Amino acid sequence: MNIWDFQTRLTRRLLTWSVFSVVFSTLTLFSADSFLRGLAIQFFAWGVIDAGIALFGAYASAKKQAKLHADALAESKEAHWLERVLWINTALDVLYILGGLWLMQIWGAESPLWRGHGLGIMIQGGFLFFFDFYHAFALRNLRTS
Repeated sequence: MNIWDFQTRLTRRLLTWSVFSVVFSTLTLFSADSFLRGLAIQFFAWGVIDAGIALFGAYASAKKQAKLHADALAESKEAHWLERVLWINTALDVLYILGGLWLMQIWGAESPLWRGHGLGIMIQGGFLFFFDFYHAFALRNLRTS
């Protein structure tokens, strides 16, 4: 598998998660339960952002692939760059999880809505942590094989 195929798979997977997040949020956004509303708001917001990232990533990758497809050095640089971005994102995902936990404990102590927001951030950050970690590790294996 080359870097372009890898990027296509990565963006499709992220887009799938974003669609799931938006669908889940639309099913629970108008719930009478304020905890579920907070959770739904986070799922919607993160889903839209993830979809934008996935679509932009797919567009940028296709553009680069058309320009640099046969260039092995450019492919290697792209793989290195993407791996670096994924490891940085993995570290940021830990901060999202901790931020969600903080939100649940501080503002959510007396508010089910904010507990929902906090848990939503933790779930989204947790998914992204495993997503980014898995793809960074897989890309490292791809580059060294």
